[in-house]
Amino acid sequence: MNMQNKKKLLLLSIIQFILLLALLGNIMYFKQSADTFKIRSESLDPVEPLLGHYAALSYDFDTITMKDWNGKGKPKEGEKVYIVFQKGQNDIYQLDYVTDHRPKHSKYIKATIQYVFLEEDEEIAINHNLSRFYIPESQMDKYNRGGSKYIVTIQQKGDRSVVKAVDVQ
Repeated sequence: MNMQNKKKLLLLSIIQFILLLALLGNIMYFKQSADTFKIRSESLDPVEPLLGHYAALSYDFDTITMKDWNGKGKPKEGEKVYIVFQKGQNDIYQLDYVTDHRPKHSKYIKATIQYVFLEEDEEIAINHNLSRFYIPESQMDKYNRGGSKYIVTIQQKGDRSVVKAVDVQ
């Protein structure tokens, strides 16, 4: 290997290392600076062996009606929305309303309208990234029951929201 190739290899290695540090820094910054709040959830099914160690979660804001909608116009499929929460009992947050504009001083989760059915039932289904969480194998038995009630701790900063922890009630 000549000197020119060694320099290219060294430069490529340095670039990869810097990218790795940037990714780790971004993750650590989010974990340290994000707001944390808790919401109630319920498991849909026991853990699916084919999906790995993930459990499916259901929330009361997965499907809403027009009385929960606080947007400027009618809700449309594929539209970006914000699920806004208000503080309830025991510092557990609950659905306040869903809107199409970003709230300024509230806890919220960014989501997308999956479908709208405004005939008899007035149903608006919402898709968000909090419906699954990873379960360590050592805790699998604790979570492997359909219909279990959970308290989910959410970390939120800007439009980014992630599940930090899930506790069985």
